[in-house]
Amino acid sequence: MEKLKMVCKIEEKINEKGNLDKKNLELIYEIVRRQLKFMIKYNILMIPKNFSILFRIFCNIVENNRNVSEREILAMYKADLNDLEMGRLDEKLLEFEARKDIADKLELIAEEIDEKILQILEVMNLHQENIAKHENIIKENEDSKFLTILEHLKILKRQNDILMSKLEEYHKEIIRLNVELKVVKQEATLDFLTGLTNRRSFDRALNDLIKDFNEKKIPFTLILLDLDNFKQINDKFGHPAGDLVLKEVSNLLRTYLRANTIIGRLGGEEFGIILPNVTLENGKNVAEIIRNVIENHEIKYDGNVIRISASLGVAQVKEGDTIDTIYRRVDEALYQAKRDGKNKVVVAE
Repeated sequence: MEKLKMVCKIEEKINEKGNLDKKNLELIYEIVRRQLKFMIKYNILMIPKNFSILFRIFCNIVENNRNVSEREILAMYKADLNDLEMGRLDEKLLEFEARKDIADKLELIAEEIDEKILQILEVMNLHQENIAKHENIIKENEDSKFLTILEHLKILKRQNDILMSKLEEYHKEIIRLNVELKVVKQEATLDFLTGLTNRRSFDRALNDLIKDFNEKKIPFTLILLDLDNFKQINDKFGHPAGDLVLKEVSNLLRTYLRANTIIGRLGGEEFGIILPNVTLENGKNVAEIIRNVIENHEIKYDGNVIRISASLGVAQVKEGDTIDTIYRRVDEALYQAKRDGKNKVVVAE
């Protein structure tokens, strides 16, 4: 089967400033409705990668009124998924997946559609009441010439009943859609295992704080934490034990760090911590507290007690820093902590 060229015109509309018109809202609703139905039927995970690929496929199908079988849709999805994993997916799709606010915008669109449906239902209810009043007036009048009008009113009432029933179905479906969008949005920002911020969201927050520092001189300190000898835990006790360790460390970080601290799992056994408005010296003290807490924490698994430690690198944002430069400095500090025997805190130069 020849691969469809995945053009999605409504994608540009979503990102334009201003309100979408009724036709655009109806189109987006139809795309997302069909997409979610398909994802649920074929048990496709509601993660940003899958959501982005299938949105574009269904967008292309709906916009061009294409008659495409579910088997063909699955084939297109798998082909695009393979392209994405091999880094060959077309640039616009990569941009579409990377946009941080697509789930927010779709959620707002769904709410707007739902609000319009509720407004229509309200008008329809008033209309039904008016029909009922006129029906009663005509029934009280014995003049036969009103019988035809009465029949027309009955037909109109039946049509309204059908339309209201359909609108109520749409209302319920949009509620389900909003639930799915909230799941997608959450999965787009959180690490699935620990519930901490994921790498992409963490880097976004780090970039924002660097901009704030360059514009407003608001300092912050970045800490990288890497668990020592984590592979040995997986090898000795199994991956479920490793997962438990990651969850326990995540809970410790939530417990011992302030509410405005940004905590993320950056991958594997590495965690990132951003301390807003904290200087290097105070950041080092925080890192020492974390290191000490982790070192003295016991994790019980399957009758065993697992002891862990962590190495930490600490760096404060500097004039002219970018996300790459601050990561480079804090990475070097972390590696130095590892070289110095692990279970240490090293401050970047």
